Amino acid sequence: MRWGRGVAACALTLLLGSLSALAAPPSVLDADRDGYPDAAELYGQDRASFADWFASIAESQYYGISADWSAQDQDCSGLLRYAFVNALARHDAAWFAKFRFLPTPALPPVQHLSYPLPVIRRSVFRVAAGAYRADDVEQGRLVGRTGAQFLLRDSMTLVSRDLAQARRGDVLFFLRPQLSSYHSVVYLGGGMVVYHTGLSPAEGGEVRLLSVQTLMKHPDTAFHPSASNPNFLGVYRWKVLQ
Repeated sequence: MRWGRGVAACALTLLLGSLSALAAPPSVLDADRDGYPDAAELYGQDRASFADWFASIAESQYYGISADWSAQDQDCSGLLRYAFVNALARHDAAWFAKFRFLPTPALPPVQHLSYPLPVIRRSVFRVAAGAYRADDVEQGRLVGRTGAQFLLRDSMTLVSRDLAQARRGDVLFFLRPQLSSYHSVVYLGGGMVVYHTGLSPAEGGEVRLLSVQTLMKHPDTAFHPSASNPNFLGVYRWKVLQ
């Protein structure tokens, strides 16, 4: 009986320890000092899954704008934000009902994270340099909505100015100095891209799907994704994938 009570006591101790661990808040450690707590970053297969779903969701808006993508958010950076959040959302029946024509992703959904993210919740876009600090959300260094310039500068990292290095789910950025504006394009893989033209729906803004080859023929050479084009800032990748 003593041995039996000892086993039971050990089992109870282990159970209480497990429950305590489950109840513990996620760590705020930012080991790579990229501005995101490690608990809010993706690892292993989830990285490729996120990129695949991000690209599919962005492409889906070409076939039909989802009702919950608000008109005020419909521009080039808004497409990035919408696809980012929905790539991490729980993909239940209600979620699938939002998309009339969702290109079937090749990979399963992200398994180990979901939106809102641990620690930072809905403030998933960084707008300031530096490692993560506990008051980043409170101080507005992490926000739920921002433009292309800040997404490029603080939420992503430069991969290359060589388009050949782009992977599905990466983002191409362009700068038009005379307009002080940035433009973003989602790379889908296979030489295809999708982007929002940037104008509001009332002004005729729309999502366009085309090949890189066609983009290279754009009448405005500022939008040519070539290393010889000074307006092409390069291929970028979300920090949460690094």
